[in-house]
Amino acid sequence: MVKKRVKKPAVKKARRPVKRKDPSLEIKRVRATPSRIKLVLRNLILFVILSLISYLLYIVFDNVIYETFFYFLTMILGFIALAFLISLVVFLVLRALRK
Repeated sequence: MVKKRVKKPAVKKARRPVKRKDPSLEIKRVRATPSRIKLVLRNLILFVILSLISYLLYIVFDNVIYETFFYFLTMILGFIALAFLISLVVFLVLRALRK
């Protein structure tokens, strides 16, 4: 006669709780290096020029669709330029505080 195999219940191992690092310890210092400032300044100039071109095209066109498109494009590019302006000011303040 064949014996039936009886499965033994698996022994559960006690898990150790995962220790998470304190998020305040993982924050890296942001450095205002000249290459970062140069990059931000270049992007700021680019988006200001694109915003001005879009604004000029908004004024030139008489079609409602083009006016609406260039109006929204001007707004979007202007807000991006504003974000780069804010980041440039932050980098300049960080550089001034470092000295």
